[in-house]
Amino acid sequence: MFVVTLTYVADISEVDAEEEAHLAWLDSQFADGVFVASGRRVPRHGGVILADGLDREELNRRLSLDPYAEKCLADYTVVEFDPTRVAPGYEKLRSDTATGASGVAGVPPRSASQPDA
Repeated sequence: MFVVTLTYVADISEVDAEEEAHLAWLDSQFADGVFVASGRRVPRHGGVILADGLDREELNRRLSLDPYAEKCLADYTVVEFDPTRVAPGYEKLRSDTATGASGVAGVPPRSASQPDA
């Protein structure tokens, strides 16, 4: 899973002018099933995206197609992480390796009360 942070590097009026195109791009990524969540940072100086189900190279390719990237309106920081612990109700965010779905036979899913390996 990836956490992507966007930091605006242009005047907010320039960002606002491209917002509709950016939102359409976000919608296409959700439709493809690769974005899990997105939203504005508070205070509003960028955004955050959770992405999953793709590798770093493909994520970078997709990010380069964001209108904010194409117009040089935002800088992007990408952090990859393996969500091994999740709160109740967020089990879908747990990684395949954390749930034992990595192909390792007999590995039960971890709960928040079990230590990570």
